[in-house]
Amino acid sequence: MRSLAKRYLPASIKSRISRVRLAAMRRRNVGRTAEEVFAEVYEKGLWGSRNAAVPGSQELFHSGSGSRGAVSARYVATIRGFLGETGARTVVDVGCGDFSVASGFVDQLDEYVGIDVVDSLIRRNSADFGRPGIRFLKANAAREELPKADVCLIRQVLQHLSNDEVSAILRGAAHFRWVIVTEHEPAPRRRTGPNRDKPHGPDTRLDSGSWVDIAAPPFECTPVTELANVPADEPLYSPGEVIRTVVWEPKTDGPGY
Repeated sequence: MRSLAKRYLPASIKSRISRVRLAAMRRRNVGRTAEEVFAEVYEKGLWGSRNAAVPGSQELFHSGSGSRGAVSARYVATIRGFLGETGARTVVDVGCGDFSVASGFVDQLDEYVGIDVVDSLIRRNSADFGRPGIRFLKANAAREELPKADVCLIRQVLQHLSNDEVSAILRGAAHFRWVIVTEHEPAPRRRTGPNRDKPHGPDTRLDSGSWVDIAAPPFECTPVTELANVPADEPLYSPGEVIRTVVWEPKTDGPGY
């Protein structure tokens, strides 16, 4: 009966219920650590069906629809092309998730280090995918020093974090030659401006028409060059949303970090 009633609710009522639930979740997450919040995301399968995990996994983890499909395939092709053009051979992957994406380009690397705050996920990845040249570390990139490498990948991670956490991660990534950041951006007609703050959590800024742009205040990373701009496979709010990938070169002179 409850699901039937929900189906026939007016769109305005559904939207209001969603806003109330989102506000309540954000209030709760303010008082919790990132480790607690994202461990719960995987435990409850909040980013997708846990039955769609990486083949061969003994424990079922799922990093969301953004880690599958055409957008993911385009990202893998972009990274493979970048690695080939630059000759970069070592990568640190911040927010590595279930490894379904990085598994598509690690064959081009001498060393890959996947980092995530969820201990159970890192233990699963290490057991299932760890081997010489591929390792996984449990760490909070906003608080702990990142390993050294040619490239730092941050794929659809910052959108889930507060501006303070984003700033801390970008400061910590400033020693890399290249930092490749991928973010989900709203449709043009819904845009209110980048970098509106939020607590860390499974949600993003798209509910308010915002997104993370590392070149805009308060981050102002320069120089930043676009590598890819792909329509979202599954728009969260409206058609026209895109997944945008940029490369930041911290070692080039500029006013950023």
